[in-house]
Parts: sequence; structure tokens; C-alpha cells
Amino acid sequence: MNRKLLARLLAQPLVQFTLIGAVIFGGYSLSRGHEAAAPSEVRVGSTELHWLHDTWRGQFGRPPSAVEMRAAVKAYVDEEMRYREGLALGLDHDDTIVRRRLAQKYDFMLGAETADAVPTEAQLHAVFDRGGQHYTAPTLASFCQAYFGAGAQGLERAKAVVAALSPSAAGDAASVPKGSDQLPYPRCYDAAAHTDVRRDFGEFFAGALDRMPVGSWQGPVESGYGFHAVFVRTRNPGRRLSFDEARPRVEDDWRKQAVEQARLRQDRDLRARYHVSIDEAALRALTAQGAP
Repeated sequence: MNRKLLARLLAQPLVQFTLIGAVIFGGYSLSRGHEAAAPSEVRVGSTELHWLHDTWRGQFGRPPSAVEMRAAVKAYVDEEMRYREGLALGLDHDDTIVRRRLAQKYDFMLGAETADAVPTEAQLHAVFDRGGQHYTAPTLASFCQAYFGAGAQGLERAKAVVAALSPSAAGDAASVPKGSDQLPYPRCYDAAAHTDVRRDFGEFFAGALDRMPVGSWQGPVESGYGFHAVFVRTRNPGRRLSFDEARPRVEDDWRKQAVEQARLRQDRDLRARYHVSIDEAALRALTAQGAP
């Protein structure tokens, strides 16, 4: 090519721009080539191997064989490589699931930090004193029930049977009202708590049982199955537990409160380190759009 022609071409802005772009692209490709030639190390050392071994044992209830262990190592390496490549590509950015999972793990660290903390007796007594009725033994009821079916027919059967009981029979739990059907539950319960009754018969039945007089057949009482006649034999009201009786629950409550207090302290520290900027105008506009 003629030198004068070459000089004229090189003087053109478009040609200069093209050459500069080629140099930049070539340098980038060269640097990527060096990276490919020297890959990052995925180290599977003693710590990782023990973790894989213990994880396998926890999942399958036995230690892995040599073949299974090598398969677990391969799976770990494959996952680690893909994890690093995903981070390099920014696949973790703006991913709600990843954001939430990392936040949950961060919160979990707060709980782990308090797991080995040992409360003082004074701290436990303070929690117990603030707990009030939270530390009480439940009311326990001993009762018998007779089931008469569901719907309008069951309701009328239960009404008729209870109304027809003689005064002597009405006060006798052993005299099962005639015509009752069988359920897959005991006919009589001894010292049952509200939660036990609710589990078997539902909340409405358990609430009615709490208010029912002792010593006579009553009904109809509705459960999740239908209608019953019910005889409350005894009721032992709940009582305030002593500190020693409540201690396991108090320790658990103290630990939960310690985690929550640590979370509040962490929130204050984070808000002191981060500047939060909210577009209030956009927020008001969106709120106005969603208003009924």
C-alpha cells in the first residue's frame, strides 16, 4: 500500500477509533487467556472432608464408603466451581431467594452466638417474674363423652338423650347414655389439658368443656365430628408454677430474648454503618395508587 495513502487513512477519525478498539479488545483477550491458563484453586482439605463425612453420616445414619466419599467430594467440587462462576457473572445480584437466604444465615449467626451463653440466676428469676401467667400449669379435666352423630339428626339425638336422663343417671358418669355411637377416641379422659381436648375434638368442644359444670351429663356439645353428651367428673384449675418447675421453660425464654436483644443491637449497628436513602416522592405516589 502507498505510504501516502496509509497516512491519509490513519488520519481518519473512524480508522483511529477502530484501531484503538482492536488494541483494547486484544489486551482484554490476552488477560482472559492468562486467567484460563491459571485457574483458581478449589481446595478440599481436612476441614472440608470432615464436613462432607459428617454431613453424609447425619443424612444416612452411617459413614460413607470410599466410593461414596469420593462421589461426595466430586459433588462438592462441582458445586463450588459453579458457585464461583455464578458469583463472577453476578448471578447473585437482585436475586430475592439469594438475598433472603443470606439474610437468614446472618440472623442464624446471632442465634449461634448466644447458644453457649449461660444465664445467671438473677437473669432467670427476672424472666420468671416478668412472665406472670405464662408460667402456669394448665387446667386439667377428667370427663366422659358420648357421641350421637353429625348434622341435624345428631343434634336432635343428643338433645333427646340428655333431656331424657333420670336425675340419678344424670349424675353418674358410668351410665353411658343409650344410643351413642363409637369414635376412635377413649370414651373417658383422665386429667386432660385444653390442648389435648382441642387436638381430638376441636377448639369449640374444648372451650365448652372449660365452662361446663362438674358432676352431670350436659349437651349437646359440638365437636369436629358432630354432637356429644359430656360428663365432667373433675376439674383441677391451673396454678402458678414454682421457679424450679418452670426453669426449663424460663431458660428457653431467656435464650429467645437474648437472641432478640442481639438482633436489635445488630440492627442499630447496621443502621449506623449504612446510609439509607428512600425516594419518598415515589413511595407516596405508589401508596396513593394502591389506596382504595
